[in-house]
Amino acid sequence: MYPVMQCTDIFFLRADICQLGVDQRKVNIRAREYCTAANRKQRPIILSHHMLYGLGAGQAKMSKSNPDSAVFMEDSPEDVHRKIMKAYCPRTDAR
Repeated sequence: MYPVMQCTDIFFLRADICQLGVDQRKVNIRAREYCTAANRKQRPIILSHHMLYGLGAGQAKMSKSNPDSAVFMEDSPEDVHRKIMKAYCPRTDAR
């Protein structure tokens, strides 16, 4: 059900560009397939990016379910500073 809701959001919000992680690529492709099936001339442009690692050690990706694993738009400057200062980054991976 959730992928259907995500796909519907693209059209409800009248999004011209959809920028999501590669794990959401199927939803974006479904939206474009719908446009073809419904003879819609305007199809959303799809921009997929690699998953961003979480801020903690061993986190494969950022997650809304763990607020300390990511920086959010609504975070206060203090929260952003705290999260960045606690973020995990092994010396060998830093560039």
